[in-house]
Amino acid sequence: MDIRNMNNQDLAKLIQFTNTSPSVTKAEMVAHAERCAQYGFNAAMVPMCWVPLVKDILSGTPVKVATFFGFGMGHESPGAKLAMMRECIAIGADEVDYEPNMSWFMSGMYDAFRREAVELLDAAQGMPIKPMLEFGMLKTEAEKIRIAELIDEAGLPWIKNSSGGGPFGIPATPEDIALLFRTVGPGCKVKASGKVNSYEKMVGLCAAGAVLVGTSSALQILDRRQGDGEAY
Repeated sequence: MDIRNMNNQDLAKLIQFTNTSPSVTKAEMVAHAERCAQYGFNAAMVPMCWVPLVKDILSGTPVKVATFFGFGMGHESPGAKLAMMRECIAIGADEVDYEPNMSWFMSGMYDAFRREAVELLDAAQGMPIKPMLEFGMLKTEAEKIRIAELIDEAGLPWIKNSSGGGPFGIPATPEDIALLFRTVGPGCKVKASGKVNSYEKMVGLCAAGAVLVGTSSALQILDRRQGDGEAY
């Protein structure tokens, strides 16, 4: 997808503006939600505890409220993840990114890995969910292809290269996004996450197949500037 000729209004619709800091305050979350409404981003990506507040602020706007669980680990039991998915629905989330059990994949437990995805998809009741694969854990291209195939086989509508945080949350690259794009079928879209902190990076990732990015540098991207190198 060539985004170079997009105006800011259309570009914002491809960005989920993220504030997932563990130290974020209520005042900062209110400001984040208000900026999302002002610029018309695809979604405000926020911690679960702030979903009701942000949902209220964004009421009447087209901006969605996205949240996440299992960030960086994904070791929760299947039952715990199902409970969190149901809680996300109950509190009003429009989309959920979740961390799959990478430990199971690394152990060759492919059936369990795929089954977790299927069960979460069913629990989501049609709400879009996105597995945050941790490509930073994987050593070979074959592993990246296999894990993407398992997610696609489970029927998930989205796939991500990384959570973008933690020890294995590596930066998104056009190479990894292109690998996901060519591996999954047309029913599975690609979201890029991890150091998407400049307009030029976003251009490259979208050209490689991403149709959505998650970033805390959304305002800098709209200004065609370089964001904080340490930012998500």
